[in-house]
Amino acid sequence: MCQYASTNGLANDWHLTHWTNLLNSGAGLVMLEATAVEAEGRISPGCLGLWSDDTEAALANALPQAPGDVRVAIQLGHAGRKASSAKPWDGGALLDMAEGGWPTSGPSALPHLPTETPPHELTETDLDRIEAAFVCAAQRAAKLGIDVVEMHAAHGYLLHQFLSPLSNQRTDAWGGSFDGRTAYPTRIFKAMRRVFDGPLGVRVSATDGAPKKPAAGPRS
Repeated sequence: MCQYASTNGLANDWHLTHWTNLLNSGAGLVMLEATAVEAEGRISPGCLGLWSDDTEAALANALPQAPGDVRVAIQLGHAGRKASSAKPWDGGALLDMAEGGWPTSGPSALPHLPTETPPHELTETDLDRIEAAFVCAAQRAAKLGIDVVEMHAAHGYLLHQFLSPLSNQRTDAWGGSFDGRTAYPTRIFKAMRRVFDGPLGVRVSATDGAPKKPAAGPRS
């Protein structure tokens, strides 16, 4: 869904044209692209955002009136350690500061690729800030008249990073067991539920895509 066509998270005429085509396609529900809840949560410098009055106003200007019974949904997310990446056609690698990148963060200080700079391990203060960012984005979506919100917890982005034992090796309440790893995404969902009355969904990945360990052979 990502268009990689934004500057500073702002929707523009590209989005107006793209969304107009989708809304007039005959679909009953149109999902807008993955939208970052804070600037540091963008996948790339070209990704859409909904974290400020400016990004909200730009999205409002670019989102045409949905015709008939078409419903509009938005996917809200945070890229975590996969943020600050080049666009796919530019290789998708982690960008350094000289290339327009920014420091990344994640549940644990484990890089997405071994050659990349490890992300900052999120503190309790960071977790509070990101929760507030998801809540604020959900409130802005409601104000824009968006019908459905999907919380992005898939594809290796931040909330998926909490769910996966490959990327979440915390020893506090937000890691360890299944209940611990699911605690922070659940907290975010409940916080968004308190401010958004419409349908609220979650996108999850069914697998981490990691190679399976070979099964142990029979005892001799």
